[in-house]
Amino acid sequence: MDAKVPCIGRLAASSGGRAGVFVRCQHGRRRALGVLALGLVSACDGSLSHRSVAEMSGTVTIEHDVERVRVEVQNGTVGVDSGTGRVIQFAGGVRRAADTASELARIEQIPVTFTAAPDPVDPHVLVLRGPAIPAGGPLGILGVEVGIRMPADIALEIAVAGSGHITVANRTAPTRAETGRGDLRFERCAGGVRARTGRGNVIAVDHIGDLDIQTTVGGMQAFVREPGALIRLVTGQGTVQCHVPAATGFDLDARTEEGRIRNGFGLTAETVREYGAALVAKVGSARTAIVLRTGSGHLSLAPKAFD
Repeated sequence: MDAKVPCIGRLAASSGGRAGVFVRCQHGRRRALGVLALGLVSACDGSLSHRSVAEMSGTVTIEHDVERVRVEVQNGTVGVDSGTGRVIQFAGGVRRAADTASELARIEQIPVTFTAAPDPVDPHVLVLRGPAIPAGGPLGILGVEVGIRMPADIALEIAVAGSGHITVANRTAPTRAETGRGDLRFERCAGGVRARTGRGNVIAVDHIGDLDIQTTVGGMQAFVREPGALIRLVTGQGTVQCHVPAATGFDLDARTEEGRIRNGFGLTAETVREYGAALVAKVGSARTAIVLRTGSGHLSLAPKAFD
């Protein structure tokens, strides 16, 4: 594997003989892929006691007419960072588990690699698809852990159909990301981000441009260095914290059904019914629309000095 690729999976067996998948990201932390088991174990009646792991890596050339890359993963964690040249580098591995040895053997027949092909509807989109259990296939888990490097100036989409975390860093082109269940993290991204998770926490650090993120359940933090036309942070349940430069001109619409609203711009929130609150106000040029929503939780908008 190429050690320069971010969030490269490292496969290891724990002391109990159970195989686990961990990731070492650029900041040196390692995370377990425990989120994959959530929502997947229900498909199996047993203990998933038959397990194996495998590693993978590869390089894909991006043709001159490709304008967007879409990464598709059935279940697993995806990390994307910037690379050089018109190539995609990927490295990581898979974790496989089943109730019986025969079911595991069937899962192990699935090729452990990413395949690349033009989208049949739009040939300007290159689809990078991870290993997956097909419909009607063996019962069990096939979890992917992959780190990807690709050009920062090519538009990116990431789709995790089931469960898995997504981390994206150092982008200049638009980014879209969606996972059924898992955390979302964006670091030093520009070009606009649209993202959604069914359940998971969200953080955006040193962001530049538009930011539009939703989570059904989970807390949200956004540190927006240079706001664009829109900041929208919406959660069904959780606290939302948004930080922008003190000189930002904004049109704010913040509402919580059960919670309080705090801000560092001298604005006054209104109590809505017995437990909710709302804050609607324009400051300065009102250039940036800021929409903050939570069904249950607190909202905060605060000025921040960025280095």
